[in-house]
Amino acid sequence: MTHPCPLARWRTALVQAAGLTLAARSRSTLEALEAARLEYRVLRGAAATDVRSLRRAAQRVHDLEQSCAVLAREVQLQP
Repeated sequence: MTHPCPLARWRTALVQAAGLTLAARSRSTLEALEAARLEYRVLRGAAATDVRSLRRAAQRVHDLEQSCAVLAREVQLQP
């Protein structure tokens, strides 16, 4: 009976763990993006505009969109 070499088992386990971590990061980033978009829409629709808060919210949406794009590329590169 042959057993896979320990290095191959470790490599397989590492790739699986990285994939799960990447998927979890992707989900949490998408959830944070949706929350940031909602916050931006609420601030945008407010009767009195707080420009500083609106800019911070817009920057957060932008940053999270960039993070989502990077994570999407990393997911596509997963074997």
